[in-house]
Amino acid sequence: MKSALLLCLLSLSLHAADKPAADPAIKATLDKVNATGGSLMPIAADGKTYRFTALNVAKEFNDAGLAQLAPMAEKIVSLDLARTKVTDAGLKAISGFKNLTELHLEGTGITDAGLDHLKGLASLEYLNLYNTKVTDAGVPKLVGLIKMKSLYLWQTGVTKAGVAQLKAKLKGAHINMGWTAEDDAKPIAVVAASAAKPATAVPPAAAPAAAPVAGGKLDAAIAVKAVVYQDVIAPIMKAKCVACHGEEKKKGKLQLHTFAAIMKGGSEGATTVIPKNIKESLMLVRANLPKDDDDHMPPSDEPQLSKEEAAVLKWWIESGASDKLTVAAAKPDAATEGILTVLLGKGLPKADTTTAKVVKPKPKALTDAEKKQIAEISAKMQALNASLMPLAQDTEQLRLSVINAADKFGDKELALLEPIAQQIVWVDLARSLVTDTASVTLLKMVNLERLHLENTKITDAGVAKLGGLKNLEYLNLYGTKTTDGGIAKLSAAKKLKKLFAWQTGVTKAGATALEGQVTGLKVNVGLSEAEIAKLTTPPTAPPPAPAKKEEPKKAAAKAAVKPADAKPAVPAPTVKPVKPAAAATPPVPAKPAAEVKPVAPAPKAN
Repeated sequence: MKSALLLCLLSLSLHAADKPAADPAIKATLDKVNATGGSLMPIAADGKTYRFTALNVAKEFNDAGLAQLAPMAEKIVSLDLARTKVTDAGLKAISGFKNLTELHLEGTGITDAGLDHLKGLASLEYLNLYNTKVTDAGVPKLVGLIKMKSLYLWQTGVTKAGVAQLKAKLKGAHINMGWTAEDDAKPIAVVAASAAKPATAVPPAAAPAAAPVAGGKLDAAIAVKAVVYQDVIAPIMKAKCVACHGEEKKKGKLQLHTFAAIMKGGSEGATTVIPKNIKESLMLVRANLPKDDDDHMPPSDEPQLSKEEAAVLKWWIESGASDKLTVAAAKPDAATEGILTVLLGKGLPKADTTTAKVVKPKPKALTDAEKKQIAEISAKMQALNASLMPLAQDTEQLRLSVINAADKFGDKELALLEPIAQQIVWVDLARSLVTDTASVTLLKMVNLERLHLENTKITDAGVAKLGGLKNLEYLNLYGTKTTDGGIAKLSAAKKLKKLFAWQTGVTKAGATALEGQVTGLKVNVGLSEAEIAKLTTPPTAPPPAPAKKEEPKKAAAKAAVKPADAKPAVPAPTVKPVKPAAAATPPVPAKPAAEVKPVAPAPKAN
C-alpha cells in the first residue's frame, strides 16, 4: 500500500480534485480513468497539471490502462505505476508524457528494454526502479535524463560500477542502490545509554567500517541472568506485535504472545521464525520490506520496529531462536552487545504490576437466528463485491471492506448492515460513495473501533455525529471536506487514539485543541509547505577540506614569483540554487541494520 505521504507531497491544494475540468475532453478522460478505480486529479486548483496513481487498482492495472491516459499525456507530471502489471511494451505510451517530472515503476516487471521509452522524458526529476529487472545494460539509456534529481535502484541488477557510470553523467542526481552485503557486515555504532534518554543507533551507512561500539559492554551480572527470549524478544513482541497477533486477536491465525505461538506460526505454517534461517523467517522478511509495501509488518500506521529491535531479532533467529539461552551463553558479537546494552541498560524488565491489563469484554455468543442473519447479509455484501467477514479467528465480531466495490457502495448499501450493526467493529468505506447520511447507520455500530472514511463525501455534518461512537479508536478522514468545526464534535469519543486529517480543512490549531480534550489522541494533519520544502531540499555540500601547509622551500618559491607572472583569478561561476521539487517523495525506506535480501514475501496475514 502506498503511504498517504506520497499524496500529500504531490498535492498541496485542498480538494483540488473536486473542481470540475473546464475542457469537456479533459473531463471525459477524468471520468473514464477514475471510474476504473485509478486516481487522476489536478495537482493544483488551476487544473494545469495532473497526477495519476494506480494505487487502488495496482493488481489489475496493465498496459491498456496507460492508453486511457494518452489524451492528457502532456498535462500529467506525476505517474505512479508501482506494483502494477505494466510491461516494457506499455512504457511506449509514456514516451508521450513530455512534461513528466515523477515516475514510479517500483515492483513492476520492467526490464532494460523498457528504459528505451524513457529517453525522451527531458523533464523527469524522480524515477523509482526499486525491485525491477533493470541491470547495468540499461544504465546508458538513463544518462540523457539531465534533470534527474532522485533515482532509486535498490534491489535491481545495477551494480556499483553502473551507479558510478550514472553519477559521472547525472552530476546533480542522488542515486540510491540500497544496502549491500558490505553494509550488512559493518558494525552498528551505539551511543551509551543515559539515565535520561535511551541511546539511538547509527545505521552502518553513516558509520565507518571499523566503528567502535561506544559504551557497548553489557553488565556481566545482567548478561548472566537475562534470558534472550524472555527479557529481550518478548518485550519487543508485546510492544509492536501482540496488539494484532496476541491472545485475544489472531490476525492471519498468527499469535506472537508466547514462544510456542511464535514457533507454531500462522496461516503459513511454522514459517514465522525458522531457527538459523534469517532469509525465510517471515518475521524478518516482512519487517524488512519497504514501509509502504502491503506486506510490510507492522502495518504502516502502527508503531514500527526500531533498527536496534530488528537487529536483535535477526541475531536471535540466526543464533537458533532459543527460549532458554541467556545473553551471556548466546555470546553476542560486539554490535549486538552494544544494542543489548541499550535495551537492558536499566536492568532486566520487571513484571508489570502497576497497570492491570485492559481486557475487553467478550461479546456474548450469537444465537442461531443471528448467525443466519449475518450469513444472509454477508451474501448481499458479496453480491456487491464488498467483503464482510470475521475480524479474526475464533471471534464472531465482523469487519467490512468495500475496497472492491467502492464505485457503487453508498448510503443505501451501508444501511443493509443495520440488523447486524452491533457485531461490526471495523469498517473501511474509503473512496466509496457514502455521504453524511451514512452516519445514521454508523451510529448503530456501537462497538465500532476502526473507521475509514478517506476520500468520501463526508463533511462536518456527518463527522459531528461520529462523536457518539464511544468505542471508536481510529478514524481516517483524509481527503474529505472536514474542518476544525467538524472534528471538535469528536471530543465525546474518549477512546479515540488516532485521527488522520490530511488534505482536509482541519488546521494544526484545531488538531491541538481536540488533542487537549481527548487524552492520548494524536491528530495527523499532514505536512505543511514549509515542512515539505525542508524534506525535499538537497543536502548542504560539505565544507572544503582545510588546505595543507606547504613546505618552506615551495612557499618561498611561490613568494618569489613576480605579480606580473601571476594569472588573474577567475571568478567562480554563479550557481543558481536548486529549487526543490514540489512533488518529490521521500526515499525508499532505509533498510534496517539487520536487513537481509528477502525472499518473495508470502501473502499478507489478515
